[in-house]
Amino acid sequence: MHEIYRQAKKRFDQIAKPIDSLGMLEDMVCKLCAIAQDVEPYPLSKRALVVMCADHGVVSEGVTQTGCDVTRIVAENFAKHSSCVNYMSDVAGVDVFAVDIGMNTPHYKQKTLVTGAVIDRKIAEGTNNLADTPAMTMEQCKQAIAIGETLVRELKEMGYHIVATGEMGIGNTTPSSVLAALFLDLPVEKVTGRGAGLDDEGFRRKRLVIERAIKRIKEKNEQDPMKLLAEGGGYELAGMVGMYLGAVKERMPIIIDGAISAVAALVASRIDERVPQFAFASHVSEEPVGKYALSAMGLPAMLHGRMCLGEGSGAVALLPLLDMAMAVYSNMATFSDLQIDAYDRSGKPGQEEKE
Repeated sequence: MHEIYRQAKKRFDQIAKPIDSLGMLEDMVCKLCAIAQDVEPYPLSKRALVVMCADHGVVSEGVTQTGCDVTRIVAENFAKHSSCVNYMSDVAGVDVFAVDIGMNTPHYKQKTLVTGAVIDRKIAEGTNNLADTPAMTMEQCKQAIAIGETLVRELKEMGYHIVATGEMGIGNTTPSSVLAALFLDLPVEKVTGRGAGLDDEGFRRKRLVIERAIKRIKEKNEQDPMKLLAEGGGYELAGMVGMYLGAVKERMPIIIDGAISAVAALVASRIDERVPQFAFASHVSEEPVGKYALSAMGLPAMLHGRMCLGEGSGAVALLPLLDMAMAVYSNMATFSDLQIDAYDRSGKPGQEEKE
């Protein structure tokens, strides 16, 4: 991958503009070429967003403003094309796939990966209360990871070039905070945010629940990342872990959304250290765990816009910027074409224009 990246960067340097003037956009284009193992422009015409939907037993602890029924409502709105990320995806040219991997609902009828319906890949009707007991069994956790890997493979077989991660699950900032604390050895106050606008009492209660979960899990002295995921995660988190692992297997670029998908990427990177080579950070979430997870993986984010919606909203917002950068890489004239002396990385002055 490194050699193709270097060649793509050299091609960018030959384009008639100041060296590195598109900053991270240039880096991302070169990374796309490296993933494809081809210095030619990477195709971005067919792109997908997978929104993993699941419920959490820890909601019973009062860590959220709303109940689990909201997960179902929003998931069905994805299918009806009426949620926030649907309208954003229309602008970005992204197909949205809503996947029930563990909602507290009956099974949906649709099994095949299509838009316009909630896709049934359900493992169970929500996790256990992670404050007192493992969120999932190891078998359930492995099943969720396998589902994520399968989804990426299916999308590649359907001709998609890039996939964005998204999630919906009332209460899922709590397991994300638990996992971030465990994997990054951070104190509760650093990893806990207000989620969807908790008041002071709710915020205090949430921190206490996260402390209980961390204490319970740490007493097991467990180091295996998959076992930690089963103890303190959720079905949508484990499903996204599988998507990142699947992206490595399928050589598919994958976009990290906000805090929750960033934590999933972090967990995946502890299972397979190659994950950051295939993952693109879209934005720095207002939820605190997002920036810590991205930093730990060495993945700088393009957007800093105080976003914290989830659903894949930040991930799809990155795609138009990638389109712009790829258009420059694909189409712009070189210094040679225009008979202009190229910029030199040494910084030495040169002739601006040849006679």
